[in-house]
Amino acid sequence: MNRQSLRTTSKSGLLIALFLLILAGSLRFYKLGAWPFAGDETSTFAEERSLFHLDDVPPDTQTYRLSRVIPLSYLFHHISDAVFGRDEFGSRVIMAVLGTLGVVVVFLMLDVLKGRATAIATALLVALWPEHVFQSQQTRFYIIAAFFSYLCIFIGALAAQRRSTLLSICLGCSALAAILCHTLMGVLLPVTFAGVMAAAYAERRPWPKNVVLVFLVAVAAVGIFFGIYIRPLLLGWNSGETWGYGIAHSAFASVNMVGWPVALLAAVGFLLLLRERNAQNWYWITCSFGWAAATVVFPLLVAYHPEYVFPLAISVMVLAGCAIGTIYEHLRSKSALIGAAWVGLACLGSLPSLASHYMDGGRSDLRTAAQYVKTIGKAGDRVTGFSMGLFGYYARVASRLSLAPVKSSRNTE
Repeated sequence: MNRQSLRTTSKSGLLIALFLLILAGSLRFYKLGAWPFAGDETSTFAEERSLFHLDDVPPDTQTYRLSRVIPLSYLFHHISDAVFGRDEFGSRVIMAVLGTLGVVVVFLMLDVLKGRATAIATALLVALWPEHVFQSQQTRFYIIAAFFSYLCIFIGALAAQRRSTLLSICLGCSALAAILCHTLMGVLLPVTFAGVMAAAYAERRPWPKNVVLVFLVAVAAVGIFFGIYIRPLLLGWNSGETWGYGIAHSAFASVNMVGWPVALLAAVGFLLLLRERNAQNWYWITCSFGWAAATVVFPLLVAYHPEYVFPLAISVMVLAGCAIGTIYEHLRSKSALIGAAWVGLACLGSLPSLASHYMDGGRSDLRTAAQYVKTIGKAGDRVTGFSMGLFGYYARVASRLSLAPVKSSRNTE
């Protein structure tokens, strides 16, 4: 490829990246502040304030411990709250920004690794992914963990291709950042290392000793950090909790999270990658096995919710993008219009679910419920139900109404 072709390709790549930035940003900032807080969002405020010594919280509480187990995520929350405000919009701004940047990272990295068609298809799938939009509009740490997990996984793919010591170090650093945003992302190190080794095996090359050495150092460092700092904070974590998912429930929930159209495309992509033995194909197949294994193993180890494997699901999106890109290349040889129509049709499979998300933000409206109770409530009235912490946050009527909490069936901390 001559210099002129390289400049043209680079310019078109930047234009596509700009388009994806605008598309993803528009979807993630649309109605960002319209949704009331739900789930554990208001718990994030208490945890962030505890970490930065704004509130005095007993050290044996999960509010105190969680923010210290994953301090990097709460640093981002603190920045968002301090700069943009501690309300429904301001507390979610950084989440929306990271979600938007994550889409661009997917395109830029895959453009180098798997080609333009696969890169565009995968980035569009992520941009239009309802779960990704939801997490980008939630005051919680999952999208932060996902951003660093994406960096780790894609840097791993580059390390598998180039067998670079520097890239391996960057992989280890991004994995550590992901762990500091969500402890269970410790699985990234073995998954990406297995992917790099599978890539070497696919090319019938010896394992890259420099990568192995960096991996061993990273595992040792994370192990020491976990044993000295993290483990004492996790002792007794969620002990006695009865909420959580079984293996079958977890598997179906994980598939439902990515969406059945994408899951079916990913199955096609898996089969297509198996047809050609090369480093990149085997790397992504291995990473998808990592996502599947985490879906099965995590429920056996912790009180589990599907959001815990959300950052790892990017490998499934890549498989689906490979299927779309491969079929597009085949159709384009016959008709560019048919090929483009196929990409559009395949990437819009999640559109009904995305439209449904924008109806209510995918959450219960306790804000309206609290306003209604404030209107009709009288002194001495007793209010009971689920998510009473959230209800109390919006009602602010503790002096007039007695709030009787009911133990929730879910606590995603």
